Amino acid sequence: MGIMASLGFFAFGAILAFAIRAEPSGIDLTAVGVIVMLVSLAGLAAAVYRERWRRQVFEESLEQGALPPLPPDDGIILVEPTAPLTPPVTPPIREADPSVRR
Repeated sequence: MGIMASLGFFAFGAILAFAIRAEPSGIDLTAVGVIVMLVSLAGLAAAVYRERWRRQVFEESLEQGALPPLPPDDGIILVEPTAPLTPPVTPPIREADPSVRR
């Protein structure tokens, strides 16, 4: 469960626990909402721990000069500070041939 999914389930559990006033027979919506909120907090803790661990493994492998064992999922692009920056190569733009009519 990712961080956003955990927050979504927490909001869903809060809605079940505090916003819905219906009382269906055989189920306590407040208890279900609290259980969903607690499980989502456990999922949030696991997701944050996993992300910290992945980032630590990735950064340690870069510091040692080795290839990282797993790609980062957070969308952050790490650049070696001493690496030369080169612009991307784009193909030249062709001039339109005046003899060709559309």
